[in-house]
Amino acid sequence: MSRPVRIALIPGDGVGGEVMAEAAPCLDWAAVRGRCLEAVPLPYGAEHYLATGETLPEHAFTALRDGCDAVLFGAVGDPRIPDGRHAEQILLRLRQGLELTVNFRPCRPLLPGFQAGLDLEIFRENTEGPYCLQGTTEPGRAVDFAIHTEPAVRRLLETAFQRAAERGRPLLLAHKANVLKHGHGLWLRVFEDLRPQFPGVATRTMHADALLCALVQEPKGFAIIAADNYLGDLISDLTAAYLGGMGMAPSLSWAPHRPFRCAALAEPVHGSAPDIAGQGLANPVGMFLSLALLFGHLGWEPEATALEAAVGGALQTGFRTRDLGGTHSTTEMGQAVRSRLGR
Repeated sequence: MSRPVRIALIPGDGVGGEVMAEAAPCLDWAAVRGRCLEAVPLPYGAEHYLATGETLPEHAFTALRDGCDAVLFGAVGDPRIPDGRHAEQILLRLRQGLELTVNFRPCRPLLPGFQAGLDLEIFRENTEGPYCLQGTTEPGRAVDFAIHTEPAVRRLLETAFQRAAERGRPLLLAHKANVLKHGHGLWLRVFEDLRPQFPGVATRTMHADALLCALVQEPKGFAIIAADNYLGDLISDLTAAYLGGMGMAPSLSWAPHRPFRCAALAEPVHGSAPDIAGQGLANPVGMFLSLALLFGHLGWEPEATALEAAVGGALQTGFRTRDLGGTHSTTEMGQAVRSRLGR
């Protein structure tokens, strides 16, 4: 690529800015190593909304969509905006507006004593299901709609099948089609339609409630799991426990059909955690590992491998934030990782 890779930085709210501050210098490190990139800081979040009334205005979204290649995202959510309207309009606008159908959440523990050798990968549809935010509320009755379309389901499942084929690993579809006969029935039909195209991939389906129980009992019995937006969210949050908690969990979303220039978004799984914001207690590991996933997605495998190894090295030598039972601050944890990169 002759032009720079432009990466938008949206710290957002709460601890989002704190973990972004630790990981963002790794972009300079990648540039020193010869990667042609440009960081594009953007202000959108609660502070900007309270000051201007803007969430992610159309002109800003269009500029990001057409002028950037990826987004590094912190977190959104602020108690000063109790209905969360700004968070909804920023994050869901990015996911849905950029058609980031695939949400990838790996579970490969780096923390000593936490499920050594576990290698789980969750593929979660990222734009539909009950997170479409359509429904009604009336006295004594509330309805939330879940929308599933074949193009989105097929994109997610094709990506999961391709990953399973590349790695020679089995693929499991989590569903509740025994109850959600229409939406999850579509998932089963597309899954069955794709199976003949990937004859080398061992497949099975499983009711999601039974899967959650089995994941607690024997997580190493599973490899690659695909699910809709809602179930994928629950399953991947459970598997974050095997990493050491939500502060350790990374994710990467992308548009496999790439309709826009900006077709990837990296963000830690944890939220904005306003109860600990500003106290130096946030764990930046999820953000570092999300950036590593983004490096890999951009084809920068040496940087992705080195960053993940730096995180593992810091953890192996005893660096722990409070959520991991340690005493190190956000900044101390960040410095421990960056020092292993020579930064």
